[in-house]
Order: sequence, then C-alpha cells, then structure tokens
Amino acid sequence: MSWNYDATNIGKDTASQRLNAVRLLVGDTDTNDQQAQDEEIGFALSETGNNTYLAAAWVARSLAGKYSRQVNTSLNGALSADYSDLAGHYTKLADELEYQGKKVGALLGLKAGGITKSGVEVVRADTNRIEGSFRRDRFKNPPSYQTPEYE
Repeated sequence: MSWNYDATNIGKDTASQRLNAVRLLVGDTDTNDQQAQDEEIGFALSETGNNTYLAAAWVARSLAGKYSRQVNTSLNGALSADYSDLAGHYTKLADELEYQGKKVGALLGLKAGGITKSGVEVVRADTNRIEGSFRRDRFKNPPSYQTPEYE
C-alpha cells in the first residue's frame, strides 16, 4: 500500500492530480497522519467515474465507517479519544462532498441528445412511416398557414 500527496499537482486531468484533489477535499494531506491509501482512493475514483468530489465523499464515508468501529476512550480524565465525533464529522463531510459532486457532475461530463438534423430529415422522408399525431404549428392561425418544413 502506498500514500502520496503533492500540493503542487492538484487538478482533474491526470490520475495523480485527481488523487491529490481527493486527498485535499478529505483533508488527508499530512504524511504523519495518513488516513486512506492511494489504492483506496484510486478505487473510489474508478467507482465514481473520476468525479473527485464523489470519490472524496466515498473516501470520507469509508473513514467514517473506520472510526465508527472504534470505541471512545479516556485515561484518568487526562487523555481521551472520541471516535464517534470523528466518525460524525467524516459523515457530514461526505454529505457535503456528495452534494458538490452532484452539482459539479451535472455540469461536466453529461451529454444529452443523439438526434441530428439529418436523422430527422431521413425519418420525415420515409414514406412508409406512420404519420405522427402531433406536430409543431399544427393549429397555428391562419388555417392556411404552412411552414416550409411541413409542406
């Protein structure tokens, strides 16, 4: 297992840039307190279609799961570790990152359509095709009005 972070190489173009971006979003940038391995982040990126925000949410949820398994401890009131708070913080972070991932993902990488002008013309030219029930400008006034595309 490996752990790498380079603050000068953050972006969305290459695998290493996406890995660093996910680490930054999750807050896993301290080499002395490593939270997730490169391979785990790589898996999260592959599962989320390289959406760095959704991958960071995935990693944050896995860290919340990790800390939710640990019990809160206290040593004579001098030293304590409250893992339930840590798990809660990662869960909240995951929710916020997931929201951002859906917001950003809706703007990037999604395509709609598939209908071309030439494809529509081919369908309209097909004489064996059943005529549709509705068309644009069907009831436009005056009644004798005909658009060139429907003549």
